[in-house]
Amino acid sequence: MLIDLRSFLIIFSLLGIIIAGSLTVYSVTSIDAFYFVRFLLITLISIILVSLFFNYVNLNRVLSAGWLLLVLNLALVLSVEIFGKEINGSKRWLDFGFLSLQPSEFMKISYALFVIQYLRFFNFKFNIFRSFLLLSILFLTAAPIIIQPDLGTGLIYILSGLMLLFICGMRRIYFILMGLSAILLSPVIYNFFLTDYQRGRIISWFSTNQSLSEKWNILQSEISIGSGGLFGDGFLNSKQNEFNFLPEADTDFIFSIFAEQFGYVGVVIVLFLLTVFVILSMIVVMQQRRLTTDMSPYYLGTYFTFIIGFSFLMNVLMVSGLIPVVGLPLPFFTKGGSSLLCFSIMLGLIFSSRGFLRG
Repeated sequence: MLIDLRSFLIIFSLLGIIIAGSLTVYSVTSIDAFYFVRFLLITLISIILVSLFFNYVNLNRVLSAGWLLLVLNLALVLSVEIFGKEINGSKRWLDFGFLSLQPSEFMKISYALFVIQYLRFFNFKFNIFRSFLLLSILFLTAAPIIIQPDLGTGLIYILSGLMLLFICGMRRIYFILMGLSAILLSPVIYNFFLTDYQRGRIISWFSTNQSLSEKWNILQSEISIGSGGLFGDGFLNSKQNEFNFLPEADTDFIFSIFAEQFGYVGVVIVLFLLTVFVILSMIVVMQQRRLTTDMSPYYLGTYFTFIIGFSFLMNVLMVSGLIPVVGLPLPFFTKGGSSLLCFSIMLGLIFSSRGFLRG
């Protein structure tokens, strides 16, 4: 009974987040009442189909192709330079006509499958060689993403990979050494490896002496969030969106529009639903861990659950001005095929890792 109750609460919390996201996307992109229904149905059907596929596919078969999926994903990232569609000076998307995909978004999944496939042969025991091998592959596969240039996605991918290695049990000393190295090398990286645009993003976050154009996005985002107050200005009453003050309102800054319309109370409710999803998912994953000697499902379920929560938290901090703008999609809020497909695959692998839909 407890398992059934937890499953219901997990699905209910996820559905609540999806409905909140669909309402916000509708309020930003359309005045047609049927648009919300269409968008919600497309979102739900996509999530259900993709999740069911990955839930019922044999997890061992997916893991056995981990290295191949990573190579194919990396090839797609590299192909963006040749076949990619350029938007705002960057090539990050492959246009398939009916759908535009950002291959770099899926690196968080393919790298995880590769790492789990590799480590399970050694019973998830690390040594110096394995640690350096996995770290080297992580940083080498992040390089093409950063070069695109997409520094934000590249850094998030690196942080996600390090989170995975931490979960799998890599020794803490490596993380301490990497942290110290990043601090010591930060002046060199800043001066010789970042573009003017990337340096400008960093300066605009630290400095208060910015032009209006440099701080426009985050300023309008903060205005949008602040104007919502306790209970919000009401659904479809976003002035920032109505007068087009806030750029990227349907993607990077969609949570700002949600906060403006539904206020502090709405934000707390959505964050509460996210907390319920993450905590209960982890409880079920921990229970499944005791039912098998294979640690692969446990590590996958834990990692993807954390990634969804981490992505949500990072986006909220970004639009609030607490961290630099990194262009991280908000799970089940951001309008976009790559984001929806990526997080749907994560859900399917989470469900698969704990036998969620199979009882």
